[in-house]
Amino acid sequence: MMPVADIIPPDLKLELQKFDHIADQLITSFFKTIEVPCPPIIYHYTNDIGLRGILETGKLWLTDMFNLNDPSELNHSLSHVVNILNTKAIDGPPESKDFAQAFGAFVREEKYKQLAHYFISSFSFEGNDLGQWRAYADNGRGYALGFDAGELVRAFKRPAGTPIPNKGTFPITYDDGRCIELHRQIVEKMFDLISLPHGRGLESPGVSAYTGHLYALLAIDAVRTGHVFKHKAYSNEKEFRFLEMHGADVPEVKFKTRAYSLVKYREFDWRSSAPGALKQIITGPAANHDRACQFATDCLRVFHGTMIKPVPSKIPYRAT
Repeated sequence: MMPVADIIPPDLKLELQKFDHIADQLITSFFKTIEVPCPPIIYHYTNDIGLRGILETGKLWLTDMFNLNDPSELNHSLSHVVNILNTKAIDGPPESKDFAQAFGAFVREEKYKQLAHYFISSFSFEGNDLGQWRAYADNGRGYALGFDAGELVRAFKRPAGTPIPNKGTFPITYDDGRCIELHRQIVEKMFDLISLPHGRGLESPGVSAYTGHLYALLAIDAVRTGHVFKHKAYSNEKEFRFLEMHGADVPEVKFKTRAYSLVKYREFDWRSSAPGALKQIITGPAANHDRACQFATDCLRVFHGTMIKPVPSKIPYRAT
């Protein structure tokens, strides 16, 4: 629950809290509908440097969602909320039009990034997909690491047997219609709240504080919903996502460099809780299998202590 400014009247605070609870129930209920049994193995695509790092440290990286390679997936989801608001405001009171316009600016200016932090590590149900070899594994010269799904999920969510509330795992959904419908339900539940401060003599600072908090609640709900969806063009990835959520303060954050920028990430120490989780190593279709196999074998021997025989991808592909 977000803290509400003291200048907001108690009855309006209560309405904000009610909406926060209702939206949380809608999102939680949707998450239950996308729960699927994990396959025995989930795959993480990487290059040779990533392979060495994962085996040497026993850790996987969870990258700040706002620093993903393709931020358009989140913008795509948030744009649905803006469109739904604008459409609903056409026949709504004047303040709803102002709210929709201001929320659109809130999204465009990416102010939602100041509200919370989401760290993600991506896996796939598919261990030999050409699109992912090209995009995430050095254009087919890298590796796909196969992990026991059950062991890895338990190590992430319940490393000591007790669930960690800010962590979750879920498959990505590639259905825009379901994304829009969930956003529509959330907007429907909050739309009447836009007008509550009006016509009651509330001073401007109180109205601004209330409206700002409503922006924030809606934005957080939109982001929470958005990280479950991707455009159908990515459906071949069959992505299974590990998510860690934090408020404004993030413990033990680290930084990596990408294209003249610093990217936040956190570490998931998988080997401490699930040392036997790594089950497969597949070398990419554009790799020299003998050399790639030898490198993986050397890394396993030096850093991991358990030997796994790498197998080659059989996809016919030559990197340019």
